[in-house]
This record gives sequence, structure tokens and C-alpha cells, in this order.
Amino acid sequence: MKKSLMTCLLLALFAGVVGCAGKSGESARFAGLSQGILQDNVSGQMWQLERSKRFKSFREAEAFVEQLVLGGYDDWRLPTIYELYDLNFLFDLHKNGNISLNREGNYWSGKKDGDGMIGAWAISDQCDPERQYEAGKAGYVRAVRP
Repeated sequence: MKKSLMTCLLLALFAGVVGCAGKSGESARFAGLSQGILQDNVSGQMWQLERSKRFKSFREAEAFVEQLVLGGYDDWRLPTIYELYDLNFLFDLHKNGNISLNREGNYWSGKKDGDGMIGAWAISDQCDPERQYEAGKAGYVRAVRP
């Protein structure tokens, strides 16, 4: 009986910490800034908090970030695949504090210094962190700066 109680308590504790849509104030890496901006406290990068509408082509996505002015900044760009992956991975690890992002769907990435790949990347929900390239698919933009 003692062993079963201990197992139940550990499972309950584990479920509360690792829950699918979990948030954690511990080791929070992100802070919400005013005017729809999220900042990574380690890298200093700023991210567009709300995703854009869906764009059918890379040119449309690129034109969107070239004209984006958010929080008084006009130097927004498409993230590389590595930056986009890292952002989502940190949210998978619940390093988001009290910040929530709608991460499902396809997202455009671009090239920076030869890194990355132009295309829409499928991001599944937080419980199934699958990341894969979806050629020919429309996608959202989550712009980043610098």
C-alpha cells in the first residue's frame, strides 16, 4: 500500500510538471514586452508574439517582414530554421514562463549567413514536437530581430 501511494504521488507530481501545455516560472527564458513582442532573455532576440496571416509563397512572407514595424522596430526578418526550431524547443521544455504562443501550423524560414532553408516548416502541437519541411505549403510568419 505504501508503494502504491508513493507511485501515485510521483505520477501526480510528474504530470503537473510535464503537462502538455505546461508553463513554468522556473528558468523562464522569455519575457513579454509591450506591443506584441517576446524577448529571449539569454540571446536578446525579439520575436513577434502573434503569428502573421498565412502566406502562400516565400516572396509574400519576405515582403511581410520587410514592411513589418512592430514596437518601433523595422529590422524584422524571417528566422532561420535553427532559430525557429530553438524557439519551439525552448517552449517544449517549458522555458516560456507565463508566455503563450500559438505554435501549430507551417512557418516560413529564411536564410541568414548561409544557414537555414527557404520554406514552410510544420510545427505540431506541444505534445508532439515534430518539425518537418513542408514543400509547397502555405505558412505563417513569426518574425525575429535582430
